[in-house]
Amino acid sequence: MSALHSVSRSYRAEMIKLRRPGTVVAMSVLALLTVLSTVLTIALADEPTTAAAGGGSGDPGAGTPLDVSLARLATSQGLVLGFRGGATFNGLLIFVLFAVSMTAEYGQGTLRTLFLKEPRRLGWLAGRLGALLAAVAVALLAALGLSVAGAAVLAPLRDVDTSAWWTFGALGEAAAAYLNALLAAAFFAVAGTALGVALRSTTAALLVGIAWMFPIEHIIQDSWGTATSVLPGLVFDAVGRGGVPAAAYTPALLTALGYALLAAALTAVSLHRRDVTA
Repeated sequence: MSALHSVSRSYRAEMIKLRRPGTVVAMSVLALLTVLSTVLTIALADEPTTAAAGGGSGDPGAGTPLDVSLARLATSQGLVLGFRGGATFNGLLIFVLFAVSMTAEYGQGTLRTLFLKEPRRLGWLAGRLGALLAAVAVALLAALGLSVAGAAVLAPLRDVDTSAWWTFGALGEAAAAYLNALLAAAFFAVAGTALGVALRSTTAALLVGIAWMFPIEHIIQDSWGTATSVLPGLVFDAVGRGGVPAAAYTPALLTALGYALLAAALTAVSLHRRDVTA
């Protein structure tokens, strides 16, 4: 009961902190990046013959995030293709948000005072992550709504038939896209938190995390196709996009869960055992 009380107290305290302008700006940027992805997806959609090598197959994860055909846009999944394409952008933002929010606690020295009054460190961490992920969940829902609205406005400009967008099948695609985006967000959040706890420096955490999960992993991917189903950043991205040709959804999800559990375990051990002043 005391552990649950610790989680609850931490959750409520973090919800108060989330009212800060910086958090609102970060969540707004997340929504705007999704809208940008939607605009680019529809604006750059090409004829099936041109896009066949990339995203014209109908596979939810086919091709690059923004490589789709007009024919694919006219399917039931077309309504959320832009939202899915924003998984990479959103993953980067969420990773940065969670890493910085964690390292800031060390940099400002607030943990030292906090843990004197609340010795249950893991309860504090669980409540904190829960509050931040709740904010991300709301932001992603808003982003989905904006993405759908933007797609509905832009589709007629490309003469896309949207009759399949307003069906139960399309509703299922939207629900799946949101769930996958939320799962990917949680994975990136845990990774960012783990790196923040391990390095305790904002600069170091961002340099190591961003450099590895984005440019370095994509460079490795160019020469090693299996990297998409092995390296954490690429796997998290594959989950957010609902699976890609080089990383089917279910194996990617299981791999991502493995990475997340490992990161969570290392974070718990480090936070519990290391001196916060060290």
